[in-house]
Amino acid sequence: MPDAAPDNANFRKQNDAFDPPVPEQAARTLNQTREGSRDYVASLTGLRGVAALFVFAFHYGSLNPGIRLDLSVPVIGSVLHFPIGFGFSGVDMFFVLSGFLLSLPFARSTLSGKVQQPLKRYYKRRILRVFPAYYAQLAIILLAGSWFVTWKPVDGVSLLAHLLMFFNIGWDPVRPIVGIWWTLPVELSFYLLLPLIASFMRPRRWLALLSSGILLSMLYRLWAADYFASASEGAVFLAASHLPGSLPEFLLGASAAMLVQWLNLNAIKRPGPWMLDAMFLASVALTMAWFWKVLLPNGAAYWSGHWSMVIAPAFLGVPLSLMVISLYWGSRIGSLLFANPVVYFLGLISYSLYLWHFVVMQQAQLLLGELYAGWHGLAKFLLSMTLVVLVAAISYFLFERPFFRLGSRVKPRPPKSTASQHTR
Repeated sequence: MPDAAPDNANFRKQNDAFDPPVPEQAARTLNQTREGSRDYVASLTGLRGVAALFVFAFHYGSLNPGIRLDLSVPVIGSVLHFPIGFGFSGVDMFFVLSGFLLSLPFARSTLSGKVQQPLKRYYKRRILRVFPAYYAQLAIILLAGSWFVTWKPVDGVSLLAHLLMFFNIGWDPVRPIVGIWWTLPVELSFYLLLPLIASFMRPRRWLALLSSGILLSMLYRLWAADYFASASEGAVFLAASHLPGSLPEFLLGASAAMLVQWLNLNAIKRPGPWMLDAMFLASVALTMAWFWKVLLPNGAAYWSGHWSMVIAPAFLGVPLSLMVISLYWGSRIGSLLFANPVVYFLGLISYSLYLWHFVVMQQAQLLLGELYAGWHGLAKFLLSMTLVVLVAAISYFLFERPFFRLGSRVKPRPPKSTASQHTR
């Protein structure tokens, strides 16, 4: 794999945690790049698929309390059961990936002293990427009404909040119709913020910004834990997760983007294959250590403002950023796990999979009744996954892919020359 990082033109094809390359590009070959450029990294697309599966498994466990795949499924049961307990970390993966992939073109432009991409084009692509599939799901649920388990009446204020993704803000917030939508305004906030912090993407400036962001996040989370302590269940975590609460994960992802671009611009050779595999394994080990040594002993207290929740974005963001770097540079183990066709396809549909997974499982319980409730173990898990993937694939091809292609056809205006700027 070549050392060259993608330039802005190449990265029109993929530049955030929910942006898959279009299928024609995927058909060339997984994780293959042209000399001197990188259209995409299939391992990172696959990582999105794993992140979405983690969240699916976590919510599968919440809808099927007491499930123990580690006891009922031989050989792979422990692997399947792990995300049921810690699958919420899939959201953290999405945040770090967004920070990394979206920041790559900004970091390259700032570090090389070139003109940044036009903001109009940047925001247009963000809108076309995030809102169509979300609006489609919102419209389907509202039109179908009470047929959906998750449906509830909405007034004018609530509808406006849903159209703007303005959820879970304040003491008496608008709750999203689908609970997992809480992450969407967090992502959207970073999209809006990123161009404003792009000018800080120089080593000395960035270190100050990163340190300030981590400190601000911890202080904000401490405040949220105290202020919302007597609010409804889950209010502390939801409030604490809004920016600046989740800012460190985005900033650490952006830090990883700066690092790979700085090394590329300075013609510094990336680590060799064995070192990249060691980086990947170390990132997995550090992430597992966080789960087993910090989160597991604290249990339910984590969601109510425990100190582990206060520091989580920074301490979990570091190994996840290390993982992203190792995958971007071509870890062989990472490619084997995440760039295979099955996981890669899940990465393509990961946004729709995230949007629909909980709704589909709720509807399966309603429509299939005792037939569904009576199933147990691996069979029920695979049935649920099949239904979710089927609906997600339909959503991707109908509501994501057409608008993604439309966004890919947005042509950036050529930057004005330095000379013409000085003559004004």
